[in-house]
Amino acid sequence: MGDVTKSFLYAWCGKNKSTPSYEVRNSGGKNRPRFLCEVTVPGFSYVGVGNSTNKKDAQTNAARDFLSFLVREGKLSQSEVPIELPSQAVPNAYNSGPSELPAGGPVAPHIKLASSEQNYPIRNDYVPLNQESTPDYVKRIEEQRRTEEAEDLDINSGIHGNWTLDTAKSRLHQFLQMNKLNPEYKYSQVGPDHNRSFLCEMSFYVKQLGRNIFAREHGSNKQMASKSCALSLVRQLYHLQVIEGYSGVTKKKETDKLEPYDVSVDPALISEIEDVLMELEIHPVSVPEGESEEPIPLTIEKNVEVDERSPHTGVVPWSPPQYNWNPWTSCNIDEGPLATMTLPDISAGLKKEYEERASNDSKFQKMLSARAELPVYQFKGEILEAIQNNSVVIIRGATGCGKTTQVPQYILDYYLESECGADSCIVVTQPRRISAVSVAERIADERSEALGNTTGYSVRFESCLPRPYGSILFCTVGVLLRKLESGLRGVSHVIVDEIHERDVNTDFILVVLRDMVRAFPQMRVVLMSATIDTTMFCEYFGDCNH
Repeated sequence: MGDVTKSFLYAWCGKNKSTPSYEVRNSGGKNRPRFLCEVTVPGFSYVGVGNSTNKKDAQTNAARDFLSFLVREGKLSQSEVPIELPSQAVPNAYNSGPSELPAGGPVAPHIKLASSEQNYPIRNDYVPLNQESTPDYVKRIEEQRRTEEAEDLDINSGIHGNWTLDTAKSRLHQFLQMNKLNPEYKYSQVGPDHNRSFLCEMSFYVKQLGRNIFAREHGSNKQMASKSCALSLVRQLYHLQVIEGYSGVTKKKETDKLEPYDVSVDPALISEIEDVLMELEIHPVSVPEGESEEPIPLTIEKNVEVDERSPHTGVVPWSPPQYNWNPWTSCNIDEGPLATMTLPDISAGLKKEYEERASNDSKFQKMLSARAELPVYQFKGEILEAIQNNSVVIIRGATGCGKTTQVPQYILDYYLESECGADSCIVVTQPRRISAVSVAERIADERSEALGNTTGYSVRFESCLPRPYGSILFCTVGVLLRKLESGLRGVSHVIVDEIHERDVNTDFILVVLRDMVRAFPQMRVVLMSATIDTTMFCEYFGDCNH
């Protein structure tokens, strides 16, 4: 698999006398390598983006993203686009589990037979992925991510000479070279194949102590195990007073101490350089002879005239929620049932789960009654209608009316009840991190669920991301600005709360959102505040609804 989507895009471009161009680069971290692919087609400003753990799937995902753009622009019909499964989305007994969403897609014949009146015994190989309601798959992925982050965390380094995982290995190798020692890391595997980890050990003789030292440490992969082993050895050497503590200052290389020296340059080359500088009207900085006590900057001040931008140039990329895309991580979904489920199938599962909770969960029912008593509830219909029909909506309500907690839920519940839940991914900005976390916790409590399901948050140094579809993410303005670097693909609504608390970040994000709304009218932006000057913001966004 992997060539069908790319071949279809290539054939379509061939009919239009153009050729798609793919650019792949490594975007992963040290623990999980990942590739980012961007595809462009002459004549279109849109850049298709895809990523995966291998280059082939990254290119396929990028081609699929560009085809989705062509469908939205009316260049193609959805029925023409081929359906292709990612190569890593094929489930097996070890790396798959039930999704966080109930099953909504078509099931295989043997599963239909298993759910019929005749209760035949079912082998474990044929148990349906969505048989259980607990999100085991999502939990496993989240635990794996937390394990990798926790391995890098060290809060006790201060009592061990400030040696950490990032600095200990290089110091150990330096010590071994200085003492002409050549020990090797010895690895051994622990656990079954689907939950494998590694042990690393090393031992060598220290002549200053007259004895051997030994370390044996555990890690989720060989790299982490070797780093932990090196850290244990370095800390032993530190406490035994063989090496010094980490000061943060590294020894300068010999090349940094080289004195300046003269070089000979071909006069013809000098003449050519001078001609180029004269043509570009660049005047180099003159350096006086002899040594100078003050450093002399060699940078040249030159005013560059900026060309007038085209309408779509420089606009942050955006797309509505789409198949096989997690908007909160800006990544394609490589594993689990969500990697292969279509948006209608996901929406059907979301609606079923919402209706079951509304009819069976007593706490959720009580919360629905309490929410109906808030002042903002009587304007629910007007708010939803305004958001549905306008790209930008401004909401002004008194403090305590419930707009911060209720408006995002009104939008989400409307999509869930309409069986379009997968088309709703809402990001809400808050001026402070404590408010982003507390509002997310409050909404999760109102919906009678844990954080990380329908509602999540993302603030600096801490995140609890919600599910990829039919969810609400609360974040600070700074976090959203950093997210804009990779685009807002898959986000249906952007809500900027407390808009009256203006600062540099808030004003800048309004500039970006205004350009995005002009380029993508399908995008929805909601501005909320208790003391907002609606006239000024309406004029800024072009007489928007308020």
